[in-house]
Amino acid sequence: MEGSDPGATQRGHAAPVPVSDGAVFVVAPAIGRSGGTGKSLNGAAAPAMSEPIEDRSAGVAAVRTTGSALPLLVMGLVVVSWGLGPPVSKLLTAPAMVSAFIRFGMSTPFLLLVLALRGRWLSRRVFTQTALPGLSFGINMVFVFAAVQEVTISVMSVMMALQPAMLLALVGPIFGDRVSVRQIFFTLIGVAGAVGVIMGAGGEFRASGFGLFLTAMSVLTFTVYFVLTRMARAATDVDPIEWMAGINFWSFVAAVLPTLLMVTPSQFFEFGGLDWLWIVIVAFVTGVFGHVLMTWCHGHIEVARSSLYVLAMHIVAVGTAWLIHAEPVTPMQFLGGAVVLFSVAMVIRTPAGAGRAPESASGAR
Repeated sequence: MEGSDPGATQRGHAAPVPVSDGAVFVVAPAIGRSGGTGKSLNGAAAPAMSEPIEDRSAGVAAVRTTGSALPLLVMGLVVVSWGLGPPVSKLLTAPAMVSAFIRFGMSTPFLLLVLALRGRWLSRRVFTQTALPGLSFGINMVFVFAAVQEVTISVMSVMMALQPAMLLALVGPIFGDRVSVRQIFFTLIGVAGAVGVIMGAGGEFRASGFGLFLTAMSVLTFTVYFVLTRMARAATDVDPIEWMAGINFWSFVAAVLPTLLMVTPSQFFEFGGLDWLWIVIVAFVTGVFGHVLMTWCHGHIEVARSSLYVLAMHIVAVGTAWLIHAEPVTPMQFLGGAVVLFSVAMVIRTPAGAGRAPESASGAR
C-alpha cells in the first residue's frame, strides 16, 4: 500500500490498522476497531494487542479491554442517565403511549440529522442489523406501558432487577464466556440489594397473572435488545450513533401500530406545557445519550459485568425521586444501595476476561 512501511511487521511492530469511515464515534482512539494497534493522536505508543480480538471459534468477538478506567467512567454516565429516566418520566402528565410515541418521534430524526451533519447516512447493513433489536426495544416499551396497568411499579422494578441473573445463563452459550463463581455470587448479592432498594420504598405490591406475564415479556424483550446490541457491537464495526439511529427508527415503527390502536386523537392534546421539557430529558439524556454510551460500553465491558453495574441505576432513581418528588429514603433502601455498590466493587476487582473459556482464548491466538 502506498505510504506504508513494509518493514514494520518484520521489526516486531504491529502494523497500523486503518479505521473505516464509520469509526467516527471514538472514545478510545488508540485502539483500532479490529483489535489491532496503531499510534494515539499524540504519537505515543498504543496499548499492545498483537492479534485481533475477534474470536472466530465462538462467532462473537471478545470485548476490548483498554487497561484503563475509561469504560467504568462511561458506564457511570450510563447509570446516571438511565437512573434519571423513571423519576423524570413520572413528571409527564400525558398518557404513557403518547409519551413513548413522541419520544421515539423526536429521537429518531435527531439521530438521523446527526449522521447527516457528519456526512453519513444509515447504511443498509446497520439498518438491517438493527431491525430485530430495535423492534424488541419498541415492543418492550409497549409491554411496559401495558404492564403498569396491571401491576405496581415496585413489582415491575423487582422483575427488571432480575435481568443480570438471567444474563448469567446466556453469556456462556452466546459469548463464549465462563463466568467465575465470584461473579455469580456477587451478581446474586447485587440483585438482592437492588430488590431491597425497590421494596424499601414501602409502596403497594399488586399484580395480576396477566400483569406478571406482561412484565416478564418486558424483561425478555429488553434482554433481547441488550444481548443483540452487545453481539453486534463486539463482532462488527459498529458506530454507536449510527446503531442507535437504526434502533430508534425500528422502535418508532414498533410503537406506531399500538399507538393507533390504543390512543385516541384527543389524548395527544393532553401532552403540553412542561411535558415537552420532561420528554426532551427522557428522549435525549436517558435515551440518546445513555444508550449511545451503553452501545460503546458493550464493546469494552463483558456483558455479565455491565448488566450488574446497571443495577446501580436504582440508587440514582431513588435519590432523584427524593429530590424532585420528596419520596422518603428508608433505612432498608440505604442498606440495599450499600449492598449493590459493594457487589459492583467486588466484581470490578475481578480481572477482566478472567472467566473466559479456554476454547475462546485459544481461538484468539
